[in-house]
Amino acid sequence: MTTKNYINFDRHEIYTNEMLDLNMDLISVASLQTDKITNSLYGLFDGYLYNSLRDVEYLKSQNVSEAGIKLIQALISLIDNKLK
Repeated sequence: MTTKNYINFDRHEIYTNEMLDLNMDLISVASLQTDKITNSLYGLFDGYLYNSLRDVEYLKSQNVSEAGIKLIQALISLIDNKLK
């Protein structure tokens, strides 16, 4: 059995304007411009929360700044709270 590396959710149901703005800000931040991270952040718009966005060590290995990591964690926290 294969474990999924993402959580699927209905972005239209749970995203607020604040979450949309934060997601767009994260995508546009220069320190996050690695293809893997950018694609994962775009995936949120399609309702895919990839586990890699939760992995601080992985984010650091992709050269995401501490500030960027904190913003990603804030967005994920907002998503998690809506999924409860």
